[in-house]
Amino acid sequence: IQAFHEIYRTRSVNGIPVPHDQLEDMAERFHFVSSTSELHLMKMEFLELKYRLLSLLVLAESKLKSWIIKYGRRESVELLLQNYISFIENSKFFEQYEVTYQILKQTAEMYIKADGSVEEAENVMKFMNETTAQWRNLSVEVRSVRSMLEEVISNWDRYGSTVASLQAWLEDAEKMLNQSENAKKDFFRNLPHWIQQHTAMNDAGNFLIETCDEMVSRDVKQQLLLLNGRWRELFMEVKQYARADEIDRMKKEYTDSVNTLSTFATEAHGKLSEPLEVSFTNVKLLIQDLEDIEQRVPAIDAQYKMVTKTVHLISKEIPQEEANEMFATMSRLKEQLSKVKEYYSPLLYESQQLLVPLEELEKQVTSFYDSLGKINEIITVLEHEAQSSALFKQKHQELLVCQESCKKTLTLIEKGSQSIQKFVNLSKVLKHFDQTKLQRQIADVRVAFQNMVKKTGDWKKHVETNSRLMKKFEESRAELEKVLQIAQEGLEEKGDPEELLKRHTEFFSQLDQRVLNAFLKACDELTDILPEQEQPGLQEAVRKLHKQWKVSRDMRGTPCVLNRGENLQMLRSDCKRI
Repeated sequence: IQAFHEIYRTRSVNGIPVPHDQLEDMAERFHFVSSTSELHLMKMEFLELKYRLLSLLVLAESKLKSWIIKYGRRESVELLLQNYISFIENSKFFEQYEVTYQILKQTAEMYIKADGSVEEAENVMKFMNETTAQWRNLSVEVRSVRSMLEEVISNWDRYGSTVASLQAWLEDAEKMLNQSENAKKDFFRNLPHWIQQHTAMNDAGNFLIETCDEMVSRDVKQQLLLLNGRWRELFMEVKQYARADEIDRMKKEYTDSVNTLSTFATEAHGKLSEPLEVSFTNVKLLIQDLEDIEQRVPAIDAQYKMVTKTVHLISKEIPQEEANEMFATMSRLKEQLSKVKEYYSPLLYESQQLLVPLEELEKQVTSFYDSLGKINEIITVLEHEAQSSALFKQKHQELLVCQESCKKTLTLIEKGSQSIQKFVNLSKVLKHFDQTKLQRQIADVRVAFQNMVKKTGDWKKHVETNSRLMKKFEESRAELEKVLQIAQEGLEEKGDPEELLKRHTEFFSQLDQRVLNAFLKACDELTDILPEQEQPGLQEAVRKLHKQWKVSRDMRGTPCVLNRGENLQMLRSDCKRI
């Protein structure tokens, strides 16, 4: 184009002039090519992808035709399967097609938009739709090839194995025809298995006859004819033994089912009638067992019906006496199972009704013993540890609260137990519920409550006695201290000696020994109840007060000094010294 532009500008080629008309024609043609080149390029790209997609379709159709044929022996089918796996799966054929299709679809849309021709757009869309429909059908067929090839191989394997085993068995079976009846009966006991093998062989053979080529089909037909002929002749001689194994199987099924049903009936009957100690845990476990029975009943019914049918089938093949025994067993089982179904539902319902009050009663008993334990702890603390007045009051208040809690809980326990006992006694299905343990538990609660009342009462009496003795001690000590205080004040008093002597003589002559005796007696009584660790303090206080008393008592001898002729000055000095 650049070269043409140079020619068009100079109007010549290598100095040779170019005619104007020819030059304009060339310019017009170059303009057309340059203006439509992009559209032509898009069309070429579309066509390239179109024919690439068509080549994939043609290749897939060609391969499909090579796979969907009348097959040969197993080895040739195996080769076809390997070829399919290599072409379709290993080379990711479907992925290749999908990628090509998506690129073509995008290119087609761009081409239609750029071209703008309605006719061209219709042609492109028609091709895309036809290709999509063609691929949809083709891909389904291609995908099914592998399963078809694998099925053919599987039938070849089944056919080969059953033919080999059946041929070997026929050899042995034909020889057994001349043996004793017992030997034949034992050998042909598994005849049903060989009937299944014979059926499997024919099914596989017929499949191969339909799917393989004429030569292979003819060979398979011939082999089947020979084997089926031998089988038919043999089977006519031994077909009566086929039922022997079936009867043994049904007898085993009967025995197993009867054992299962009997075990269920026995266990269920035990749950429905065995004595049960009334408690929350025991009743809860019983409910779980009854719910298990409820869930198993439908399956048990179905099993009973199935084994009943089995018995009817067996009865036609076994001695009448044995059949009668089976029918009698089934009759007993029916009666047992009927009782289970009759009783478990009401028992389950009433047990569930009983569970709630039992749970509440158990909680109340637990709460009672918790409060009782706290009472014992409080009393232990109050009995063995010195307490401040405030702490003593706090503990005493806690004790009263726990006592009240025990009392209220006991009332609830008795009401709850009476309600439970009434419920059980009035029930028609709870007759096997034993309330002995429950009654003993309630009796234990009552005894525990009575013991608690006695213990707290004794403790209160002890506290009251202690308080009385302590009060008596405090009063006697106060009286003694008062006397000693007056004596001390008198001795320390100053003034006229004669006046002092007169008052001292009068006071000390009236000093009463009973004040000290009352104090000492109160001390002795208090010592008996005080803890050992507190007794030394009390004894020290008594010793000091007793000493002060003796000193005061000795002061009563002062007037006697005057009677012996001592002068007043000496008395004054003595009084001052005292």
